[in-house]
Amino acid sequence: MSSKTSSQLFRPVRNLTLFSHYSLGKATTKDGSNMPHVIWPDGTPCMLANLYILSLRERPGRGGRQGLSRRGSKGGTMGDYAAKISQIIRFCYQNKWDFIDLTDDKFTIFINVLRSERASHNVEIRKKTEITITTTGRICLDFLSFVGYFYNDSNFVSQQGTIRATQKMLTLPLGSEGKSLNRSYWHHHSFSDGDRLKKRDPIPTENIEKLRKAVDLAKGSRFIQSRRHSMLSVLEQVGPRRGELVDLRVSEILKASNMEHPMLKIISLKQGDDVYRFVPVTRMLLSELKKHIRLFRNKIVKNKIGKSNDHDFFFVSETTGNPLGEDTITTEISKLRSIAHIEDKACAHMFRHTFITNLFVLLIERHEFENTDDFRKALLSSEKFKMEVMQWTGHKNSASLDHYIDFAFAKVTGYAKTVSSMHLIRAQDIFDKMLFQLTERLKSGMSITEYNVELHKLVELRNKDFESAQLREM
Repeated sequence: MSSKTSSQLFRPVRNLTLFSHYSLGKATTKDGSNMPHVIWPDGTPCMLANLYILSLRERPGRGGRQGLSRRGSKGGTMGDYAAKISQIIRFCYQNKWDFIDLTDDKFTIFINVLRSERASHNVEIRKKTEITITTTGRICLDFLSFVGYFYNDSNFVSQQGTIRATQKMLTLPLGSEGKSLNRSYWHHHSFSDGDRLKKRDPIPTENIEKLRKAVDLAKGSRFIQSRRHSMLSVLEQVGPRRGELVDLRVSEILKASNMEHPMLKIISLKQGDDVYRFVPVTRMLLSELKKHIRLFRNKIVKNKIGKSNDHDFFFVSETTGNPLGEDTITTEISKLRSIAHIEDKACAHMFRHTFITNLFVLLIERHEFENTDDFRKALLSSEKFKMEVMQWTGHKNSASLDHYIDFAFAKVTGYAKTVSSMHLIRAQDIFDKMLFQLTERLKSGMSITEYNVELHKLVELRNKDFESAQLREM
């Protein structure tokens, strides 16, 4: 990262201990692991940026924790802040301006520079949407406000200040108890009101099938092929975020497979540190994951880092044996999308939207809700129902589910069947998809003998999942 052409101006420091205070003849420290270290484009440390990052360590975070999230290969929320202020750091470096020398006009130029950037593959397409530009601008204003504080200039960023920006307040509802959370944010006249935020739609079933076929068409080892199928299966059937996906552990898969009613333990990254949820899964999924562990994953770990150094992560690199990072998941989906010639948007998080939407379709059928209002009333009035939904989705605020409820009712409109068990429907749906995958493998050269063995095992697992589904309803 010492090159002037470096595209990334920060790096998380994996092991970092910070000084807290000195009292009674003893120095007290605090954890700073995975906090981003920010540099100038010439590789020298950016002092003000790093002091700002240190200040984020003291801000209230999600779930009541102290400090913004630092989880993940890029430093979590702190890493996102570092990435966004890196853009104004580069802007100031290129123009040979100190941060405190910025004016309202210069900040406006900065925003317009972001707006003028074009995608590398097509100069007709803008690199950033207005939503992204505004989000970046807000965090940069927060940083510049800190710069003003450092130089004892309280009017550096203010309504009538050197940089004319205002702080606004956003009230977010928290659950059904009438509680709310107030969040402040910066606004500047250069920000656009266009490109209103649109949540990503669920990924269509036909595109998931195309991605599955792309796995079999793509070049790569059997390990890569198996890992990609496992990745798609977990995304589709468990609905994790990227960071939750790469955190999946072998030990939890094995524990789930020994349960009478299998529940897979998944970390919930947006609910504070070390918060987990348990998602019901089928034995068919667990069988697929255990097969990958037995035939491919464990051999890679043993050969690359040694069995005694096994870190327990399910998704590992073929070349190093180390856990995969979140960006690898994005890259894998992008590669498969290209091979499948999917023109629509396709990313890992869209699988999460599909998972939650499909879950709500099943809940609508199970509880025979007639409209979206009935569903929302059940979320507000029934603590048991709300906890069931939250456990599956990993949401803390029921208001965040409105988007999915609308999608689910749009999808369920016109359904003629009524089935008592959502678990039974889910098991049958997963069986149908896995049977389709098996048939595709037969077309691609799988032997009849192997096909019959796999089919027999799949049917056996489906029957066990059916039995489990029926017992859950008793």
